[in-house]
Amino acid sequence: MSLPLHHIDTSVILETRRTENGRYCRRYLQLVSYKYKGIVSFPALSEIFSVALTIEDYNRREDFLEVIYQLFKDAKIDTYVSKNMDRISLQIENIDSRIRGSDRWILASSIEANASALVTLDKELLENSKIEHAFGIKIMHPKDLL
Repeated sequence: MSLPLHHIDTSVILETRRTENGRYCRRYLQLVSYKYKGIVSFPALSEIFSVALTIEDYNRREDFLEVIYQLFKDAKIDTYVSKNMDRISLQIENIDSRIRGSDRWILASSIEANASALVTLDKELLENSKIEHAFGIKIMHPKDLL
């Protein structure tokens, strides 16, 4: 039996543990590789890397990257490279023009990868029934998967 494929948004990975959402994210990420198969797209990875580039202190930047590396290793999270997200991205924009930039690319990548769910904290994506119905994907908050 294969695990449901979840595309994990940047927000779920980077949310601080000190917030309520952060606690949901950590608990959800602990289930990845046990209950869910996790992937992260290159647009999400670029957001993570752009955060790393803003960290001036070498040791803090190294610690940040090590935490990300360990998360991917422990949860067996794979990466996903889109082959042709442009067409899907345009369809998303036609359905809901509020979804912009990297959020649209991350959503398009998750649709292209045939993920059963995009797991995110993004309010413009959550409960977006038009997108969910148009593409057959669930857009879920981590707390809904615990």
